Amino acid sequence: MPDILIPWPFTILYDKYPNRIFAKWFVKIAEEVEEKDISGNIADLGTGPGRLPIEIAKQIKNTKLFGIDLSPDMIKLARKNAEAAGLAGRMEFSVASASDTGLKGNSMNLVLSTNTLHHLAEPVKAFNEIYRILKRGGEAWIFDGRRDAGRAEFLDTVETLGVTDDFPVSIVSRLWPLIHVGSKTESYYSGKIAEAIKQSSFKKAEVTTEGVFMRIRFKKA
Repeated sequence: MPDILIPWPFTILYDKYPNRIFAKWFVKIAEEVEEKDISGNIADLGTGPGRLPIEIAKQIKNTKLFGIDLSPDMIKLARKNAEAAGLAGRMEFSVASASDTGLKGNSMNLVLSTNTLHHLAEPVKAFNEIYRILKRGGEAWIFDGRRDAGRAEFLDTVETLGVTDDFPVSIVSRLWPLIHVGSKTESYYSGKIAEAIKQSSFKKAEVTTEGVFMRIRFKKA
């Protein structure tokens, strides 16, 4: 089964609606990158319309961002968004897969991915590609949604991100399993994904629950 891509015209709808819900989450991730004093080359796998790399470029000046996505329409939209933000000169967006990015080996200081892992047919191949492109000492943060997250976890995430005034929380909290219908349950991450990590070049990773999200943190020794 091949990895899944979002086709046109859903690319526009994704950027206009669901992706906007994650806007403050992207700000939080960018702030963490800055707090950890990470600079240099940063790749975003499954970048979609490029909102996360754009946010990082806004906050951190000494970076070069690389966005990868299977969808040519998403890449076109990401380039348009980067141009509109005045940041196109610091970004490169390419049509490629998380398992074959086309990026140089040992070239990335940080690799990011949000809401893409559950789309991957063979996650171990993506993990090995991340290992290949990371520099020694570089990190990868892989975030994905948890379909089985409860209402309390959802509300905790909303409070952490400070989006209580941005959309009807009570409605979205009940619709979360439908919004993330493609995502996996926590048992998937402790089962199939844990096994994929063991089979990968990393061998081990830190896997944590963060509200409605899972985070896998790799480091290349």
